[in-house]
Amino acid sequence: MDPREQERYVRWQGYRIKQLSFAINLFLGFAVASLGYVIKIKLEQKAHAGIPLETVIIWFGVSALFGCIATLSRLVDFRYTVRKIKDDGNFNAFMAKCCGPVTWGCFWVQVLPYAVGAFLFIYGVIYT
Repeated sequence: MDPREQERYVRWQGYRIKQLSFAINLFLGFAVASLGYVIKIKLEQKAHAGIPLETVIIWFGVSALFGCIATLSRLVDFRYTVRKIKDDGNFNAFMAKCCGPVTWGCFWVQVLPYAVGAFLFIYGVIYT
C-alpha cells in the first residue's frame, strides 16, 4: 500500500472500531431498558394474557448478557493489541487475534435475541 492508501485504511479502520462500539452499546442499552420495562410489567401483574413475558425476559436477558461479554471482549482486544504492538509477544498476538472474532460473534448473538424478544413482545401486544 502506498502512504495515501495506508492513511485511508487507518482512517476507515478507526471508523469501524467506533461504529462497532456504538452498535454494541446501542443494543445493550435497548436490551437493558427493554428488560427493565418487561420486568416492571411482570411485577405489577398488569400483563396481557397473550404476551409471553417469561420468554421475552429470557430473550432480552440473553441479549444483555452477550452485550456485556462483547464489551469486555472488546476491552481485552484493545489491551492485547496495544501489548502486541509494544512488546510483540506471541501470547499477546494470539489474544489480539482471537478477541476480535469473539467480539463480533457476541455482537451478533446480542442483536438476534433482542430482535426475537422484541418481536414476541410486539406480537403479543398487537395480536392478543
